[in-house]
Amino acid sequence: MATKVSQIATTKVYVVKPNVTIAEAAKEMKEHNLGSLVVIDSQNRVVGIITERDIVKAASNRDIDSPVEKYMTKDVKGVTEDTEVTDALDIMLNNGFRHLPIIKSNGKLYGIVSIRDLARALLDVHTMQFGKPAEEVKGTGVICPVCGMEIDEYGYCGCGTGSG
Repeated sequence: MATKVSQIATTKVYVVKPNVTIAEAAKEMKEHNLGSLVVIDSQNRVVGIITERDIVKAASNRDIDSPVEKYMTKDVKGVTEDTEVTDALDIMLNNGFRHLPIIKSNGKLYGIVSIRDLARALLDVHTMQFGKPAEEVKGTGVICPVCGMEIDEYGYCGCGTGSG
């Protein structure tokens, strides 16, 4: 059974409203050692995400007193609770994201997953499937034509195509 993002998500998510300033958001991120904050509206629906990259952009524009809504990503590509870890990773890699909000069907926030969370989950899956960490599994020298990863001694390549 594939691991779902809801199984590895951080459910204590720090959020801000769209009118909070960049300076306040940066302070919150520093205080809690965060790479992003989810932006929610008055009905607690996800309307955006503000990241370290956005903060740097605002700071370089000397615009830290502007609201986060000016710099946040508005068209948030969130995932649902039943999204598989591999699908979430695919979304992140194809879009250059480091964080993905997990959004319930009612538009409200369930949690968040980071690229680091996904990498750890995939390493754990490999250990559970094959009994040893990925770094101890020997490669075959054969590259999967779909994902471009080396197929290992168990026929595993990351996308599953090489396992056939």
